[in-house]
Amino acid sequence: MFKFFIPLISELRNNTRLRLGVWFIIGLSFSYSIMLLNDYQIKKQQSYKAVVERLSQLKTIANQSKWTDRAIEIQQLRKQLQSKLWQANTKGLAQATFQQWLRTVSKKIDVKRLQVDPALDVAKYTDIWQVTAKLRGQFNKQDLAELLLKIATHSSIVVTEMLDVYESKDHLKFVIILKSYFRKVPNSSVNDN
Repeated sequence: MFKFFIPLISELRNNTRLRLGVWFIIGLSFSYSIMLLNDYQIKKQQSYKAVVERLSQLKTIANQSKWTDRAIEIQQLRKQLQSKLWQANTKGLAQATFQQWLRTVSKKIDVKRLQVDPALDVAKYTDIWQVTAKLRGQFNKQDLAELLLKIATHSSIVVTEMLDVYESKDHLKFVIILKSYFRKVPNSSVNDN
């Protein structure tokens, strides 16, 4: 193997261009290595700065003493929101309750069609159901305003997802899509909403 290098060494001694080329390649390799090390150092410094900033934020948060107060506030807010949910023992009862309430509040309006979809489970919450309803009818500004006021001021949560007023055969008509949220309660007496 050493015999292989003898002709190469003699060629390097005799050929100036070859020597310059080899030194040039060595110089490029060395420069490239320094650039790679510099990039690596910059990335490590940026990573270190990010970790130090995050640690500083965590220390600030950890030193705050209001966590128990915040936890109590969140619990109170959760209870308030849960108290505004409708209640039902079953999905069918949830659907029927919402449908009956909509019939009651929409008596004054000329509702041509009331469609209440079956109750659906709400993702991430095992004890909450969602009931969607669609009302269609003749548009009357005052009656529709009264209906929307009843919906907005109801003690339980009713979300107006869509209200559309459109013209059909020289008459104005409306479509309202509503959603209500029911909390599943055990088979005990349920408050009527």
